[in-house]
Amino acid sequence: MFAAVAMILLTGCSAMPVIPAASGTVTGTVVIGPCRPVERVGDPPCPPRPGIKVHFDPASSSPSASGTAITDAGGAYSIRLPAGGYDAWAEGGIARARAVRVTVQSGQTVTLNLNVDSGIR
Repeated sequence: MFAAVAMILLTGCSAMPVIPAASGTVTGTVVIGPCRPVERVGDPPCPPRPGIKVHFDPASSSPSASGTAITDAGGAYSIRLPAGGYDAWAEGGIARARAVRVTVQSGQTVTLNLNVDSGIR
């Protein structure tokens, strides 16, 4: 009996972060380009990239927590964050990408597609 109660209690103590009720979702893709040394008119666009970390740092006036998402096999990401302002940027380029301001509103989904400079010239 003790083992069953302990298992129930431990199962409830998950390491998953608690997201406040006043939260929203940010979704999008990450493209790193250029993807070839010489791009010509009519070349296919660079594909979205899998495995790229997308960082969400609280904007200076926002009390929100930071967060990180990782793009899936299709280059897409989705993250649920507390409502507030964030400076979002993606890894994978020649230098840290320029941050883009995004506002997360409670119960809403916002799309933020990011482009990162590959350094290929």
